[in-house]
Amino acid sequence: MPTVNGLGPREDTLPDMFFARAAAAEQMPFLHERRNGVWRKTSWFKMADNVLVMATALKQRGITPGDRVILVSENRSEWIVAELAIMLVGAISVPLFTTNTATDFEYLVQDSGARAVICSTSKLAAQLFTPAQESAGCHLMVVMEPGQLRRHPAGLAIVNWDQMMTEGRRGKPNNKTGFPSGNPDDVCSILYTTNNTDKPRGVMLTHRSIMANLAGCEGLLREVGLGQDVFLSMLPFSHAYEHSVGLYFPIHLGAQIHILPRPEALNSTIADVRPTIMTTVPRLLELLRDRIRQNFVQRGALALFLFEKAISLGTKKLQGETLTLIERIQNTAADIFIRRAVRARLGGRLKAFVSGGAALDPSIGYFFLALGIRPLQGYGKTEASSVITANPPSHIKIETVGTPLAGVSVQLTQTGELCVKGPLVMAGYWNDPIGTSKALRDGWYHTGDLAEIHEDGYITLTGRKNDIIVNTNGEDISPSKVEAILEAQRDIAFACVFGNRHPFLTAVICPSDIVIQQFGDRQERIKEQLQEAVATANVTLSQVERIRTFIVADDIFSQENKLLSASGRKRRSAIIAAYEERLMGLYRRPRR
Repeated sequence: MPTVNGLGPREDTLPDMFFARAAAAEQMPFLHERRNGVWRKTSWFKMADNVLVMATALKQRGITPGDRVILVSENRSEWIVAELAIMLVGAISVPLFTTNTATDFEYLVQDSGARAVICSTSKLAAQLFTPAQESAGCHLMVVMEPGQLRRHPAGLAIVNWDQMMTEGRRGKPNNKTGFPSGNPDDVCSILYTTNNTDKPRGVMLTHRSIMANLAGCEGLLREVGLGQDVFLSMLPFSHAYEHSVGLYFPIHLGAQIHILPRPEALNSTIADVRPTIMTTVPRLLELLRDRIRQNFVQRGALALFLFEKAISLGTKKLQGETLTLIERIQNTAADIFIRRAVRARLGGRLKAFVSGGAALDPSIGYFFLALGIRPLQGYGKTEASSVITANPPSHIKIETVGTPLAGVSVQLTQTGELCVKGPLVMAGYWNDPIGTSKALRDGWYHTGDLAEIHEDGYITLTGRKNDIIVNTNGEDISPSKVEAILEAQRDIAFACVFGNRHPFLTAVICPSDIVIQQFGDRQERIKEQLQEAVATANVTLSQVERIRTFIVADDIFSQENKLLSASGRKRRSAIIAAYEERLMGLYRRPRR
């Protein structure tokens, strides 16, 4: 397979790439999982053997090239084995989130035309059982953990993972030559995304498109030095961003992957694993920032003073301002006592955070940069396999999403919509030729995002094409811009702006953890605190962009309540639907 500007894998398919790295690394550790409080490692050789075994079992069970196989599991070794095995037999993996509901699964099983379902737990199996049973084409369900459903309907075999491995081991070949060779342009994964559509759409990614993305990531990070890398995986492998950058990129590099057991274990796990590269989303960086700050609060007044100085003086230097003599002395002390301590707390060898999935608040970016830690904010879409742009490590402009990766071309339409071209772009939407023709025109993928491309090639996102609010005076307002300014306030965790075809803007606002800890369930005090934060934000907004009044959210937006995507992006249509009646009530109230 031709590389992108000399970068990226030289193999034709993702399984080819994996087996080539496994042959080179053999008994070296590839994957680390924490089970029963102990890190368990799996070698490249063992993983490759398990992939061959599972691929043999799937082939024996009737999975053939082009079949769709749904994969629903937490991040674990079986997830990786399953997907590579699916691809090895020439089938197409369909990774879904464990947070999907039974209704979601019903639609996704039917829409994908899945021939098989692989899931991790009996609980997930119970949710997937009816959709799989009612689907005409689905004939196999594999459950990773022991225990299976009592019902065994005709036409749907329910098999335990260990049983599949036993079956596969009996017929396993010594290498992968007994499986289809595969073509770079074969569809290897269908990743479902909403992108503000009524129903999720299946994005068809090819081996070529994903591997082109790996080439772009290699070009981005090679200046920090690649080799002997250790990744800490925090996001679901079923998310396009982690799928490419958190799984297949480290495979391409021959790196090690540690799976984070749970998000709340982030602090201790970073110190334990000592990663060199981490993929993350802004929400996790925000939580990490708060925990780092809290650590210095607990250490006393002097430590907190130096910590705050490290942030303020580091930010001042980053913004090109000159430090006074006293500030230079304070900054040197901050280097010795604060920045070194924070970097050590993060393992001491972190080259960069690669942040994507949602917009990063510049204040969070400056926080880490001021401590000598590089957050590389980027931008991507599932339809582009997933990373399109990122900030280069040597020249970070944290207010932007950086510059296009190697092999990526960008341009703007007359309306300011960002369009992308390159081998990383999807093959199209599954079973949706109309949606495909709208998104892919003349070789360009139309992202639906509004942007500015600066003279130096850096890109700033300004909003969503379909999210633009038009008030009753006919003035266009970008809700993304207003929300970013609101969320920059310390007391506001999330904001969702409303006001299309109305005379003024309103919003749904989630208080930050700081506000909740300070006021508990005293709703009036929380509302007053948020009112002050909104007033501060309004000062920097134009008259038409200001928030006149707002609702305090019942619960913080999250994946569990379906108001955040897996990457931390707000699901605007779901939020508006949940609060629309109360938001409309704000316009019916008499105003003084």
